[in-house]
Amino acid sequence: MRRREKWIMTASGILVLTAMTVTGVYIYNSNQGKEPENNVVDFSALEGETTQDGQVAQAENSSAQNLTSGQENTGELDYDPYYAEADRKLNEGSSATLPKTGEGTLEPDGGKQEESLSVGYAEIDRSPGDETGEADTEAVQDSEESDAAEDGSESDAEDGQALEAVADVAAEESSLHFSEDSVLEWPLAGSVLLNYSMDKTIYFPTLEQYKYNPSIVIAATQGTNVACAADGVVKSIYEDPQTGTTLVMNLGNGYELTYGQLEDILVEEGDLVETGVFLGTVAAPTKYYTAEGTNVYFKMTKDGEPVNPLDYLG
Repeated sequence: MRRREKWIMTASGILVLTAMTVTGVYIYNSNQGKEPENNVVDFSALEGETTQDGQVAQAENSSAQNLTSGQENTGELDYDPYYAEADRKLNEGSSATLPKTGEGTLEPDGGKQEESLSVGYAEIDRSPGDETGEADTEAVQDSEESDAAEDGSESDAEDGQALEAVADVAAEESSLHFSEDSVLEWPLAGSVLLNYSMDKTIYFPTLEQYKYNPSIVIAATQGTNVACAADGVVKSIYEDPQTGTTLVMNLGNGYELTYGQLEDILVEEGDLVETGVFLGTVAAPTKYYTAEGTNVYFKMTKDGEPVNPLDYLG
């Protein structure tokens, strides 16, 4: 059975190859019977008729000939007719009349040209006699000068106000006459938790160490009003890690008072404050005085050196 299938497959292959071969031979013979196309260009028509003396006859297209009657003809063209015609048209175009001066177009070499002012890469064109640009420049300069004058006047006014404020503070401070015989009022009622001590160290419970104390620490209740202990001018108000919100007051003649552990300040820097006027209230103690409890830090100096405020408190 297998042998029969092999014979059938072989016979089929032979038939297919035979058919393909016959078809190829037929197509080849058909193409061989056709004559090749004639692709040869006949230039005989371009030769034209020649005269007996060998000169080239006149071509029908006049644009293809540039020879004059006085020129000798060698029998061959020494130019291309196409380019000769193109040159003729270009020559005719170049002879066109240039526009006259004043018709809106500048002449090549003569004529009046507009003045051009260049600044960097930008050009500003203006005709001679045009003063618009100059007028604009003068206007800008006048505007800048006026602005500068206004700024100067405002700056002078601010400087004047500052000088007046300084003069007022200086006048107020000159009116203060605190001395060794002057007496301080207590800023609030309360016992002294830590005494002034600059000749020996004292113990600070919160810090758990001995140290010098340039002030007195007065026990108080939070929110209690703190009064001005003597007439003076508020010198500064600032925040300090140890004493919290702190107020410094100038009493005159080199004496100053410092109030610490305050809040809700009622005065401003530069204010002249009389004795007994409230400066603010007692704040919660900072972390440096938690063991001592709520208090007011009260310090007095003379020419920057601490003095014992208890010596002046009445």
